[in-house]
Parts: sequence; C-alpha cells; structure tokens
Amino acid sequence: QQPAAAGQPALPGSAIPADAVKPQSLAATLLGRAPLTPASELPNLGPNTQAATLSSAARVLTSILSATQGQTAQVALVGKTALFGNSAPDTADLAQKLQDTISKSGLFYESHVAEWAKGERSLPDLMREPQMQRLLQQQQAADAPLSRLAGNNNGPDLSAAQMVNQQLHTQEQGRVLWNGQAWPGQPMQWEVQRDQREGGRGGGDERQDPVWRSGVRFRLPLLGAVSAAVTLVGEQVHIQVQTGTGDSAVTLRAWAGELESALAAAGAPLASLTIAAEQPTEAGHDG
Repeated sequence: QQPAAAGQPALPGSAIPADAVKPQSLAATLLGRAPLTPASELPNLGPNTQAATLSSAARVLTSILSATQGQTAQVALVGKTALFGNSAPDTADLAQKLQDTISKSGLFYESHVAEWAKGERSLPDLMREPQMQRLLQQQQAADAPLSRLAGNNNGPDLSAAQMVNQQLHTQEQGRVLWNGQAWPGQPMQWEVQRDQREGGRGGGDERQDPVWRSGVRFRLPLLGAVSAAVTLVGEQVHIQVQTGTGDSAVTLRAWAGELESALAAAGAPLASLTIAAEQPTEAGHDG
C-alpha cells in the first residue's frame, strides 16, 4: 500500500466510494450480456419525436469534407503570376523571387508568427502571408452590410483547409511542391527538398553537411521535355539534366561550359554535371 501524501488522510484499503465503481461495473456487465438487437426489431419512433440536428460547426465541417472528398487533394502551391517576364531576369531578383515564392506562401506561417513574437520578423512582412490576408478579408466582411453578406454567401471558404492539407503534406514528405509559370506562357514545376540524415560519420559525433535538392521540369517549345535536379551538399553543387530526346541533350551539352562559368562566377563552383536523354521504357518488349 502506498503511503498517504503529506497533509492528506490515508484511505482504507477499499475505501473507493461504491457509487464511483458500481455503475461502471454494472453497465459493463449488462453490455456484456445484452444481445444485439436487429434494426428491424427496434421500435419505431413516435410521430412527435424531434429529428436529430447538427450544430453549426458540424454543418460547416461536413460541407468542407463533402466538397474536398470529391476532388484530388492539391498538395502543390500554385503560382498566380510568372516568376519573371519575357526578357532575361536579373539573377539576384530571380533568386529573391524564388525565395519569396516559398517563404511567403503560408506554409511556414506559424513559425513566422513565433519569429514576430520574438521581434525577429516585422508585422508588415507577416501581413503578406495568406493567413493574414484571409483574416483581413474576414474582418472587412464582418463590417459589411448584412444585405451584401447575404448576396455573397457561397458556402465555406476551403482555402484554409487546403492550406492545412499542404502544410501537413510538406511536414510528412519533407518537401515543397510549386506549380506555376517561369515566364508568361511557360509552365514550370518546382520541388525543393532537404534530406533528413540520421547520425553522422565517425560514430555520430561529426556533423554532416546538409543536403538540399531542388528540381524543375519544363516542356520547352524547341527542346521539349527538360528536367533538372540540383543537389547542394555543403558548398558543392551537383546538377543532373534529363531531356526527352537525344538531340536536346546534345544541344544542352554545347552550353555546359557557359553554365559552369556562370556558377563559378557566382561563387558556387560546379562539382558535377550530367546531361542525358531519358531512356525509353521497354514495357511490352518481348526481349
């Protein structure tokens, strides 16, 4: 028997109140012995029985789930504007635009709020996040006349649920997906991922360089399908380019020297570069 806490009288061995145990034991006994009644033998409800209703919160959740179950979950961010215009972009401006595309997408809103609370992020910067923009719209809607609100009642806003889904996918997969346009009329798919390494070399005490992977996919008018995977290990840059045809691979290899010189001038010397055509699948080949 455990000693009583200081200042509290010890209870006898079986001093648990009977009314705290008996109903639970009795209910468990009855449920264990009671046979399941078929639905056809259940009594009918009276004509005056009030039908069960859902609360307002339950109705909103039900409508959101119903609206999202019938469509494929959108896990990629969608760019609303092209990253740059038809002319060649400034490298520094493009790098900043790519950074803002991810950092101000709303995926990391909660961590940015924590930074703002510690004075590490300004309020105007936080106000650019989609969550803050949505909050401002809700406040403006709350101040709008009731007649205008009634005319704009188009159901629940699914954008918040969509953002939560994207955040969960990013956390689970450890990567960010973005679909948009590199320049007007040119679709682009972009993926950023950080490898999660376990332990380290030499018994786990030595720290390893972080590994970042970034991949882009295009379908260009002249070169066709082109994808590039950039792997950054510490200060080493590795690039793998894959094309849809051998001719496109030959064309890109002719410009490999220009790429190497540009990276060296930017302070990121190229450690390796591979340019190859995608090998056709042999599905259905008899051998």
